[in-house]
Amino acid sequence: MNIKETKAIALTRNSFNIPGRGVVVELQHYQQGLEKGTLLTSEYSGLSWKVKARILFDHAEGKQVIFKNESTEYLLLRFNNSQKRGQSLEVIKKKESNNIFHYYLKPIEHSNKPPDREKLTIDSQDI
Repeated sequence: MNIKETKAIALTRNSFNIPGRGVVVELQHYQQGLEKGTLLTSEYSGLSWKVKARILFDHAEGKQVIFKNESTEYLLLRFNNSQKRGQSLEVIKKKESNNIFHYYLKPIEHSNKPPDREKLTIDSQDI
């Protein structure tokens, strides 16, 4: 299935845990944002996650795509030099131009992060 055929699917691109913050996931989707509380369910495992917030980066402020319906949190990153900071900004902009955005997710009744390339059904928005 081509992800562009439906607006009810998000595809994971990368995910990791930040202790004390939760699961960070890169999601590719074609919605006009994912509201806080949106339920995402794996088509493969049946595991679910709720959207906590969209992640915005301090060094990309004013350059990221903003959806008015999303709750956001800033993530502060440190760089060794301005070249690496600029490279990171370009990566973020390129991903967002391909509809790939960063989110904090909360696992529902489990502690797993979604695997890479996992198809997640956008089930509901339970705000």
